[in-house]
Amino acid sequence: MATKNYKITIAGQTYDVQVGDISTSPVEVSVDGATYEVEIPDAVAPSTPDPPSISAPKTVAPAPQAISRPAVPTSGGDGVVRSPMPGKIVSVNVTTGATVTKGQPILILESMKMENTIASPIDGTVSAVLVAAGDVVQHGQTLAEIAQA
Repeated sequence: MATKNYKITIAGQTYDVQVGDISTSPVEVSVDGATYEVEIPDAVAPSTPDPPSISAPKTVAPAPQAISRPAVPTSGGDGVVRSPMPGKIVSVNVTTGATVTKGQPILILESMKMENTIASPIDGTVSAVLVAAGDVVQHGQTLAEIAQA
């Protein structure tokens, strides 16, 4: 039986899927170039009208590597406030010399069209604000520093 090609859309994302011969198990399935072996419980004859149920795929070809972020703490007991993700600073709610409490919102960061409140990690005094509204920041970048009270 020949390979069949499909375009499948799931949650707005379209995938190019190629399904190999389904008369035997495992079946070779390619999704956007990543190849998997899919076990079919009982080999299905090509004339079977219902599609087989497909169990979890076993990777044959290496899956695309996920891009991982470096392990950088976003804030800690040291009073350094770092960006938890790349994005754009929407507003800065404190100035140098301001007294802040742990959990108090100090910045608003927009990332992936969502606004994220960045809070003070400790009680203290703002010793430096290193960004301004409109600045684009990277994951782990220092945004502000707070001296412990």
